[in-house]
Amino acid sequence: MRPTVRSRRLGAQLRSYREQARLDQTRVAGAIGIKQAHMSSIENGRTKISAEKLTTLVEELQIPAEAAARMEDLRARAHIPGWWQDYGDILSEPVQALIELEEDASWIRSFDGQVVTGLLQIRDYAERIITAGSMHLRVGDIDRYLELRMRRQQRLTKGMRLTAIMSEAAVRQQVGGPALLREQLQHLTRMVREYDVTVQVVPFAADAHAALCDQFEIIQWPLETDPEAVYVDGLTSYIVHERNREIRQYTHAFGSVQSQALSTPDSIELIGDLIEELPE
Repeated sequence: MRPTVRSRRLGAQLRSYREQARLDQTRVAGAIGIKQAHMSSIENGRTKISAEKLTTLVEELQIPAEAAARMEDLRARAHIPGWWQDYGDILSEPVQALIELEEDASWIRSFDGQVVTGLLQIRDYAERIITAGSMHLRVGDIDRYLELRMRRQQRLTKGMRLTAIMSEAAVRQQVGGPALLREQLQHLTRMVREYDVTVQVVPFAADAHAALCDQFEIIQWPLETDPEAVYVDGLTSYIVHERNREIRQYTHAFGSVQSQALSTPDSIELIGDLIEELPE
């Protein structure tokens, strides 16, 4: 069984409480009547756990009631098909992983060095990006990829917080030509006004920073005070980091790039100037 984001989150939380209690997997597995290998599979998110066994684990590990309630919610929803399954025939594993990470997120921090972040792209801008990067796609599939991206963005209308940092190159690159870029930049300013969206631009004059060569999202979920995952995208591969050390590295990188970025008001002023500079 392919681990889902929710099943991995549940397993990681169980492992964390077990380690805090200084208990090994064999001891905990015995307490709920399963083998150590089964317990390992639960902690890795590959195997389901029943409500009854989770209740027993909560008691064994003395997990607080609020945390236990969140775990039960994750357990109950771990393998419910998401809306993105409607696109299963065209959905790559990287895109599916990203959508699953974003689905329950309360706050996403992103950095993009070359283009406007996907969560803030208008449809025509997204079409140019998708077609340029995937020349082999059929026209019908491109339309569905666009629909998928627009559906991802609906999370912004439902209270999710987004802090998007982009390089000046990303907001200057005339994807689709001046008219389309103008529309995209106007959309950025509108999203900042209407939703819980922060946009910051790293100007060309900025010094080096720790995220120069990366494109990534730091994902945080409700009631969890620390980031829980980082999605790193590349031209030919991707990776999801869920270990504290790697998450801390990307949190540091985000802080580094943010320290070089303009404030949101100054970024919006820069974007306004760019709009005025674009030829009609």
